[in-house]
Amino acid sequence: MPAGPSFNVSELIDRQPLGLFQARIVVLCGVVALLDSLDLQSIGLAAPAMIADLPIRPSSLGAVFSAALAGLAVGAFSFGPLADLVGRKAVLIGTTVCFGVFTICTALAPNLGVLLVYRFCAGLGLGGAMPSFISLTSEYIPQRLRVLVVALLWTGFPLGGAVGGLLASWLIPTFGWPSVFWVGGVLPLLVSAILIVALPESVSFLVATAAGADRVRRLLQKAFPAASVPADATFVLNEERVGGVSVLRLFAMGRAVGTTVLWISFFIVFMMLVTNSAWAPTLLKREGIEIGRSALAMAAFNLGAVIGTCVAGWLVMRIGAAVILPLVMISSAVSLGLVGYAAPSAQLVTTLEGLFGLFLGCGSSGLIALAAIYYPTAIRSSGVGWAMGMGRVGSFAGPLAVGSLVATGLSTLGIFVALALPALVAAVTTVIAGRTHRAA
Repeated sequence: MPAGPSFNVSELIDRQPLGLFQARIVVLCGVVALLDSLDLQSIGLAAPAMIADLPIRPSSLGAVFSAALAGLAVGAFSFGPLADLVGRKAVLIGTTVCFGVFTICTALAPNLGVLLVYRFCAGLGLGGAMPSFISLTSEYIPQRLRVLVVALLWTGFPLGGAVGGLLASWLIPTFGWPSVFWVGGVLPLLVSAILIVALPESVSFLVATAAGADRVRRLLQKAFPAASVPADATFVLNEERVGGVSVLRLFAMGRAVGTTVLWISFFIVFMMLVTNSAWAPTLLKREGIEIGRSALAMAAFNLGAVIGTCVAGWLVMRIGAAVILPLVMISSAVSLGLVGYAAPSAQLVTTLEGLFGLFLGCGSSGLIALAAIYYPTAIRSSGVGWAMGMGRVGSFAGPLAVGSLVATGLSTLGIFVALALPALVAAVTTVIAGRTHRAA
């Protein structure tokens, strides 16, 4: 049978305005991002109470924080490429169920060894979900709006941290530390049931993997009911074809420099974000700031990040990643370094944490949006997954490094300054990343 007329799915998506179908995808994926951050924030705020309740030494907190982060890295490295093979939707649902189940298990952990296993397994789901929901969202958004929408999608991450901070400040004193993990585990299981019914597969993924034409046509008609799709069309994408999903493909076709500097930037940014969330409450407590006030400081940090992620896409579109990202990296280094000077003033610490969240939230969101548009559909989840994986390696290393600094007796001031300095390196790598993408 002769092939039908060629129908370019990329051009169809680029011509369409944003509608309810795309909005539903963004909201559902944003909720998953929110639940992800809620879990990571909860462990930082629950840690001081866990020390009193479980046989855990303060010096072991670095391992507790890093267990989930190690799982995040492994999950991103593993499930990103898997989503390029079997689809975004199936991987996203499976990983959401995974982190829901093992977050509940965290509340039941009897000792340090079991706790580390549960946190690692929860991290597998958390890390594996991110590449899928970022790729799926970006593949339904017109190219002219992709950076903006992906950056807005990431608003769910700091928003989840803010919700987690406020929720934990009430739940832990009232019901004990396990309560935050019961709430943080049940919610993903409920959301995963909604994803099964309400979330579509990426139409670009279906075209890239030569799925059945009837399936693609039905999905396009559901997403864009006003569009005219020929019954015998042969569906194509307006981008380069990439064979296989090997990590080596991320360095092919002139992408080697861009991939390398993206990885370095992700490593530093996520190291700072997660290490601050994990260790700040404990570090501030030894300066006389109680957990309730620390929770408010963490809420300010995450609310600042919400604002930063909201404006990141617009700033990157208008001014460019090579200008905006280095500026926010330098600003985040200054604001975080000053937190150590501000203690024990809870009010000043809260203000500086809010500024740090604003600047680094903008930087992290801009980086994620940049990664989402840097790679073609066939390797997008792999590209985003490996970049996020490198970020999670940084997230894993950061809390362990701070644990070592605490063990040496370094002051709170010295620890915050040491944590802030890598942002100056990220200022250089983000210049290169932005210029590389612009040249491409």
